[in-house]
Amino acid sequence: MTKHLPKEERQAQILAAAREEFIENGYQAARISDVAKRANLSKGAIYFHYPSKRELFLALVLQEHHATYQFLTDAETDELPALAHLLTIGMKYLEHFGGDAAKPPRFFLMMTELAVRDPDIQVRTRELHEEFTRAVARILDKGVAEGVFRPMNTAIVAEMLKATIDGYAGQMAVGLPIDNGAVIGDGFVILLRGMLANPELADEFLG
Repeated sequence: MTKHLPKEERQAQILAAAREEFIENGYQAARISDVAKRANLSKGAIYFHYPSKRELFLALVLQEHHATYQFLTDAETDELPALAHLLTIGMKYLEHFGGDAAKPPRFFLMMTELAVRDPDIQVRTRELHEEFTRAVARILDKGVAEGVFRPMNTAIVAEMLKATIDGYAGQMAVGLPIDNGAVIGDGFVILLRGMLANPELADEFLG
C-alpha cells in the first residue's frame, strides 16, 4: 500500500522521479507510466497531481526557476562586497551544473530545446534567464558604486556572463570534462581583469 504523504511531499516525490525519467529518456520518449514506476506510484496518482506530461515538465521548469532564484536571493542578502557576491554566484553555478553525473545541465539543455517550440516553457525559461541577469547586473552596479568594478554597461556584461555559464552547462550536458579548479583559477581571473577598476585585484582575491 502506498504511504499517504502531504501534498507537497508527494509532488516532490513525483517531480524527482519525472526529472530522472526525462533526463534519461528525453521528453518525447518519457511516459507517465515510467514516471509512476520510478516513484512507486500508480499512473492515477501522477495524473491526480499533474494532468499531463506537459504539465509535469512545466512543474519541473518552475522548480528549476525557484531553485535558481533561491540561491541568487541568498547571495544578494549576504553582507559581502560585490566582488565576493559575483564569485559566490559563479561558484554555485559550477557546483550545481557539475553535480550528480551532469544531470542538472542535461535538464537545462532539454528545457532550452523545448522552449523553442513550447510558448509556456519559453516564458519560464526566459524568466529564469532574466532573473539571473538582473541579479548579476545589480551586483555589478553595486561593485561600480563601490569603486571595485570599472564603469560598464552592467546589463550587457551580465548577459555575457550568463552566456558563458550556459556554454559550460552545454559542455557538461554532453559529457565534456570541466576542470572547476582551472575555471575558478584561470578563467575567473581573466574575466575579472576586464571588469575590475584595479585588474591586479583579481590575482590577489583568487590567490
